[in-house]
Amino acid sequence: MITEYYQVEAKAFYDYLMAVGYHAKSCRAKYLSLKEFFCFMESRKIFDLQHITPFDVSEFYRHLQQRKSRRDGRETLSEKYIIRVIRCLQGYFGHALAMGKTGIHPASHLRLRSRRREKQRRVFTQAETGELYRVAGTLQERAILHVAYGCGLRASEISALNAGDLRTAENTVIVRSGKMGKRRIVPVNEKISADLKEFIFSDERKKEMTLCGMDIHEGCHLFYNHKGERMQKWTLNKRLKEMIKRTVFGKGLTDEELSKIGIHTLRHSVATHLVENGMKIEQVRQFLGHSNMETTEIYTHIRQHQINQLMSLNS
Repeated sequence: MITEYYQVEAKAFYDYLMAVGYHAKSCRAKYLSLKEFFCFMESRKIFDLQHITPFDVSEFYRHLQQRKSRRDGRETLSEKYIIRVIRCLQGYFGHALAMGKTGIHPASHLRLRSRRREKQRRVFTQAETGELYRVAGTLQERAILHVAYGCGLRASEISALNAGDLRTAENTVIVRSGKMGKRRIVPVNEKISADLKEFIFSDERKKEMTLCGMDIHEGCHLFYNHKGERMQKWTLNKRLKEMIKRTVFGKGLTDEELSKIGIHTLRHSVATHLVENGMKIEQVRQFLGHSNMETTEIYTHIRQHQINQLMSLNS
């Protein structure tokens, strides 16, 4: 049992995590991890956040490495569990620092990396993204970049877009059925909205639709393939790769590296760039249409110290 002071801190952090969109089970796990840490601090006669030092956090880390699992009392804690607890502390102290509850971040010195090989996702730099826009040779290519990068849409969501889903007068794009059937409205800036409107009513698109025997109307597909059918995600990926091959950075990619890049790379990249430019992680979650914050953390390629800073921005 911990003191009321630490109880209030743990509960306040739990409420904060719930408010910004973490899954309830994840919030509960972080809450319990924080309580365990506070209990350990009290065993060391430390009853105030201001008195917790990096050395105290390191001692707690060593304690976790030696502690037996409460499940069977024989096995030590798994590396995965220990990393999760320490990352919880790093997130908590980043938040506490921003709130003025402590003057230092006593857990920022720990650098943890699981031995398990993490899936590596390619992220375009902001300069590379700019180069992609510069090499876009048609209005269609530019429109694909806009909905994939500017709107952060998944390939399947782009494929399902109709011309009428682009509400250019309102500067929004409607995703009628995203992942798990969720509907969302994505705001776009005036430049993207104007470019998309230009593409919809362009001679380039009219010619393409005429060759396919299609009439222009609001309910028609946004992107057509050469058969006059809705453009599928593999064709969207192919169009992106064609653009990449025209860039300077693309010419330096191996065939294997290029094969791992697709429309989702643009979605992953815009999330990272939004975070780098100061957008709150909760806003990025809403922009991407994620159900919980954990998914957003994975997609935004953020180092742990950046996560701490981002969490503090939401307070």
